[in-house]
Amino acid sequence: MITLPRSTPALFIAGTAVALALTGCTGGATTADPDASPSGEATGGSDGSGGDTEIDQSTCLIGDWRITQDQMQVFYDAVGAESGGGLTMTIDGDTGLSFTETSYTYTPDFTLTLTFDAGIDGTGTITGSIRGDYEVAGGVIATSHNESDVSMTVDVGGVEMDGSDLFGDILASHPFNEAPYECTADEVVIQFSTGDGRVPVALTPAS
Repeated sequence: MITLPRSTPALFIAGTAVALALTGCTGGATTADPDASPSGEATGGSDGSGGDTEIDQSTCLIGDWRITQDQMQVFYDAVGAESGGGLTMTIDGDTGLSFTETSYTYTPDFTLTLTFDAGIDGTGTITGSIRGDYEVAGGVIATSHNESDVSMTVDVGGVEMDGSDLFGDILASHPFNEAPYECTADEVVIQFSTGDGRVPVALTPAS
């Protein structure tokens, strides 16, 4: 966890804050851990006719999804809470997440407004995508061969800078590696990493 010292100069605080907002996104190739503690064993749900429909947890992620602004806000509220206070992050925009049988594409496309108790404000505009392969086992997602062209523009007090240079590998990462997930008849939920913990994020069909 990164603590934001109040004595740090304004630009560095802003950079640290945006970096904090992405610290939950840990990259790297791993193998799904079947002993993790997911909530994603196959779950029965109503098929609308009074019977139960078994959800195939191994294929239920496949498709095009949207992470709504409200769900992204829940995630960043949890990340901000881990900072020790003094920082509010407000999301404007949705995020796309698509799965084929073997690959994924994560498309963060939003503006992150940073408001500090000390009176310093800033924004980070994030665009681009992260792509790679994935596998699931025991209700846990593991990604590999990750590639990123995500970029970030940071504006603090009217001074614009390239956030990509400030944050390096942090941008080339994502919050759902080694993440437990669960598909039910009503929703798909992935436990996004916030750095020290996880928060449930619901996916909405893109169409």
